[in-house]
Amino acid sequence: MGSKRFLLRIVVFATLLFGLSFSVSGCSGGRADEGEASASQSASATAEPTLTSLTLSSTIIAGGTTGTGTVTLSGAAPAGGASVALSSSNTTLATVPASVVVPAGATTATFVITTPTDVTAAGLAISASFGGVTQSAWLIVVEPPPSGRQLASVTLASDLVVGGTTVQGTVTLASADGAATEVRLFSYNPSVATVPASVTVPAGTASAGFTVSTSPTTSADFAVLEASAGGITRSLSLTTVAPPTGPRLVSLVFFPNSVGGGGPVTGRATFSGPATDGAIVQLTSGNPSVVQVPSSVVVRKDTSSVDFPVTTSTVSANLSVSINATACCGGLGATAGALTVTTAAPPPADLVRIERAEFKRGGRGGTLTVRATSTSVTAILTVFRNQSTEPTFTLTNLGGGRYQGSFSFSGTKPQTVTVTSNLGGSATANVK
Repeated sequence: MGSKRFLLRIVVFATLLFGLSFSVSGCSGGRADEGEASASQSASATAEPTLTSLTLSSTIIAGGTTGTGTVTLSGAAPAGGASVALSSSNTTLATVPASVVVPAGATTATFVITTPTDVTAAGLAISASFGGVTQSAWLIVVEPPPSGRQLASVTLASDLVVGGTTVQGTVTLASADGAATEVRLFSYNPSVATVPASVTVPAGTASAGFTVSTSPTTSADFAVLEASAGGITRSLSLTTVAPPTGPRLVSLVFFPNSVGGGGPVTGRATFSGPATDGAIVQLTSGNPSVVQVPSSVVVRKDTSSVDFPVTTSTVSANLSVSINATACCGGLGATAGALTVTTAAPPPADLVRIERAEFKRGGRGGTLTVRATSTSVTAILTVFRNQSTEPTFTLTNLGGGRYQGSFSFSGTKPQTVTVTSNLGGSATANVK
């Protein structure tokens, strides 16, 4: 009790001497630790919130349009609101207000992002700062879509052509509504490709065509072509190549040219000369339910012909089927041949004999050499190792029913080889 009176005298004395005002309500009947707890709770309740996030309504917006951003605080804004500073890393692409105020008692506020109409697609960062915390969000601004009689696109019928030929181009506007519109054209490499100075899209239509002329070339060249209308420019690239070279496909024959349905046949495509880099022959049967051919066969480098297997199906009446062949990728031209499938019985299988099967070790494996014969001079003989169903290689036709070939591979010596013919014959021998 004496201590309380002493404290009261000090308060009265300070009041009279300095004109100070004190609250002594906590001095009667309370303890010091209770006062400290109350002060701590009061300080916590009045602590300012911090910035926890910045989000955008869309991370991609078109030039000439607006977007919105939202800032979020960790707690309610204090009396008078919370001013959050805003910034854009590229104000030529997008601008934001200097700040946005989160109203008192609220936790979020929204602001507007503005973009100019004339922009080139690029990205930038939008940032917000408050309470010592900065948050950022990435924004991509893209070109606004064309409208009205602005240029929407320029295309070519093909972007790869043989030099010295022409190719058709097309310009398309955003809308068919409107007056006749001139589209300016330009080539950045006129020695490779030239275009007219302009093309006019007639009133009431959206597109018009133009011709691109190219120069002969012995190697690959390219030119960038450009079209402009309504303040919009579009460009594309055109590549020119040398004309294809190689021997011409001159014949497509079959051995035999008439066979009983169900019987096998050998087809042969022949060129006017050796394919120095090899070639491909694409094949199509006029009646695949009766005559079946591979979709394509490969002509080996420095050879002028290729044999391929043909199978047939039984028929109720004699039938002639046309087979078409087209050369590419080292060969030129196209031709056709005919095969007659009859109601007769298919021919017997040819007789195959292996004269030699030898393996010579070398490196990590070795070379397998096989020599064989067939009673047919037009058979296609394929070599298989051991019991494998995967072919190893095809023997070369030496003429007169003689066939030979070698194949190098890594691995161990095969115990046996089997030589099968597309005409039905087969033989197996041990490898020496």
